[in-house]
Amino acid sequence: MEGSSSSSSSSSSSAIFYDFLDRMRDPASLDLVRSIKRDHPLWAGATDEEVNCAMEGLEKYVMTKLFSRTFASSPEDAKIDCETSHKIHLLQTFLKPEHLDIPVVLRNEASWLVNPPQLHSNLKFIQLYRRQTKLVSEAAYYFTNLVSAKTFIFELNAKSISIDEIEFEKSMQDARLTNKATEKGATHALEEMTASQGQTDPGSSAASHYKGRSGSSNYPYVDKEAGDLTVGDVERLLSAYKEVVTKYTSLCGC
Repeated sequence: MEGSSSSSSSSSSSAIFYDFLDRMRDPASLDLVRSIKRDHPLWAGATDEEVNCAMEGLEKYVMTKLFSRTFASSPEDAKIDCETSHKIHLLQTFLKPEHLDIPVVLRNEASWLVNPPQLHSNLKFIQLYRRQTKLVSEAAYYFTNLVSAKTFIFELNAKSISIDEIEFEKSMQDARLTNKATEKGATHALEEMTASQGQTDPGSSAASHYKGRSGSSNYPYVDKEAGDLTVGDVERLLSAYKEVVTKYTSLCGC
């Protein structure tokens, strides 16, 4: 009974929260937010532009604080993220522009290499928490297209594109087998590298592994300590991190 009561309370709280979100997405809620700000001495006499900037800042501040609780916070979201990324990875091995009836002049096969991590969670986060007054015009157009593309990919089958059903299923199966072989090879290589390092110092081993023929490191941060880094290194490290994550998810298909 106690567990049932707890579950009921949790469901009720969740329903109240999403009801609150629905109300706050209503354009009429802007009057409420503006009235709160204009009554505050810090925004007394503020222009509409200043209030709008304050609201943007408030949204970013609040959602940054709540990010870990609101982004990809459910097992279902994580599952859809993984399935979407995995399917994109499989489709990349054989899907061509002609299968989608894309005119030659509009083809850009470089886009076939794109597999954004946590695509579903990112789109859901924007849908739930971005101010609806900002999802209009051009922004709404691009966002709607992205949501439609994700849905199309997630539900895609042989009937969705110009390809024989048997050929489609065979291509998907071949892609799955190739993916499993790649994962197995990567795992084996990692195990061998770990075993070969043995008791050696991982720092010096990694540094020597990444030395170029000239004797200088091809990876400027591999032999650095935390104290050696500067504020200017953060952007470069973040960019490198994102690249690694993208390549890893493409390799593992998840």
